Amino acid sequence: MALRHNSTALQRFGTPAMALTGILFCSTVWAAPGDVVIPYVQYSMSYDDNLLRVQDAATAQALTGSSQMSDMSRQEVAGVRINKTLSRQNITADVNMNRTNFDHFTQFDYQGKAAKANWNWALGEHFDGNLGTAYNQMLTPFQDFRVFEKNIRTDRSNYASGYWHIDPDWSLHAQYTRYNLGFQLLSQQPNTLRMDTSEAGVDYIVRSTSSVGMVFRHIRGSYPFQQPAIINSVVLDNNFKQNEVKANIQWQMSGKTRLQFLGGWVQRTKSDSGADFSGPNARLIANLSPTGKTLVTANLYSEIGGVDDPDANFALTKGASLTATWLATGKIRADTSMEYQRRDYNGATIVPGITPSNRRDQYRRVSLNLTYAPITPLSLVLTVYHEGLTSNITEFGYASNGVALMTRYEF
Repeated sequence: MALRHNSTALQRFGTPAMALTGILFCSTVWAAPGDVVIPYVQYSMSYDDNLLRVQDAATAQALTGSSQMSDMSRQEVAGVRINKTLSRQNITADVNMNRTNFDHFTQFDYQGKAAKANWNWALGEHFDGNLGTAYNQMLTPFQDFRVFEKNIRTDRSNYASGYWHIDPDWSLHAQYTRYNLGFQLLSQQPNTLRMDTSEAGVDYIVRSTSSVGMVFRHIRGSYPFQQPAIINSVVLDNNFKQNEVKANIQWQMSGKTRLQFLGGWVQRTKSDSGADFSGPNARLIANLSPTGKTLVTANLYSEIGGVDDPDANFALTKGASLTATWLATGKIRADTSMEYQRRDYNGATIVPGITPSNRRDQYRRVSLNLTYAPITPLSLVLTVYHEGLTSNITEFGYASNGVALMTRYEF
């Protein structure tokens, strides 16, 4: 895999602090007057009372040989943000390297990196769009695959989109995205996923800040390292195709309230004989600004999502979230969020003895962030959170509480 052949910038430069020296030098040479090139460093300390997301100490003992559940971690980050304008073209980028160390679970210490870049292009008065890429290398969250070895995951996404503004009232758009998910751990490479998404749509501009339109989307998902399995004389193959037809509505109700709705019909078909899905999917987002210093965002959704277990075809997730931001002063900001999800899995009932087709999970998370910026380039962020999962499969449930302190300095 390409992951094995890529030498990380951390290996070339050493520590994030040494890497920053190279970033500072490169940004000084590359920057032009008027461009925004901002190197930054970041350091955080985090405590989590259930790092492995296990049910209890007895479960931790059985899985890892130790009843230890909590741990303290420290992360160092060095990166640079870029915003460069060339005539009507705008290029943005953010690249960083990071290192995370744990006090107890030192076997999970890792070096990661992340990068994203976007070219917001414009051609004449009627054509514009985006061309971009994103890359992230990090430790796989333990609740995702419940693998208690160091499992580094790599996410890659490349996309291209274009808008044709036919006249002030009508526009057409198209987008193509390729997403790749890979894992360094050999045992998890069968979960490697490639997903290609093609989208086209039309929008009618009701007024300058509102629109109504239609979106047509086709998704093809494949697992290149998975071999079809034969169980009970039935072939299991996780590759899938998904087609969507949705209404896309952007409504500026007032100067303080904006609604976004994306909803319609989704059909998902697997390559094997497993159960398919055909039904409505929708998401409603409301943004409210009661005052100049407060912002509230509410989400309601019912959406189908894929799962990586060979014994489950998909999960229908119904959820709600609420986030609120308060700009207390020019230097102090508070952000709070609450989220609830119910995940209804459609399992492969032809495979008795593993995850049942009636699996039901309920996920919840509550968090509070306090940000203090004593001077413009420096910010301090305190985060506290609670996260939990309950399931009719008892061993999948867990509860976790944590606190983190992060400081960031932009040069």
